[in-house]
Amino acid sequence: MPDGEKTILMTHIAAYEQQEELGDLKVNSYFRGDYISMEVLKGAIYGTIGFAIIFLMYVLYDLETFMVEFYKMDIVSFFQGVLSKYIIFIAIYVVISYFVAAYRYGKAKKNVKLYQNALKNLYSYYN
Repeated sequence: MPDGEKTILMTHIAAYEQQEELGDLKVNSYFRGDYISMEVLKGAIYGTIGFAIIFLMYVLYDLETFMVEFYKMDIVSFFQGVLSKYIIFIAIYVVISYFVAAYRYGKAKKNVKLYQNALKNLYSYYN
């Protein structure tokens, strides 16, 4: 390999290491199922927090009307409605989290394979 090609290869390797900050290598250290499960669990936790914030904003937006209506409404049916909306929200959020995690894992796996091939090419230059 001429020195020009070696320099280009080393530049590409260094750019990948700096750009990715070794994030792909961290993702690649997990098995696919473990990584996706971890991301889906994080998604469920963040989705729960997000739903709680949205619900609190809804209640606090017009607190006076909510408090007046709260004493007139059937509390059990109100919380059943909130719970059903929460379950639908979390189900959609978890499905989206699954597909995003699977896509990220596949992309990271491909990038790491290209990175390893570049390192092998560079290693072969020295041997």
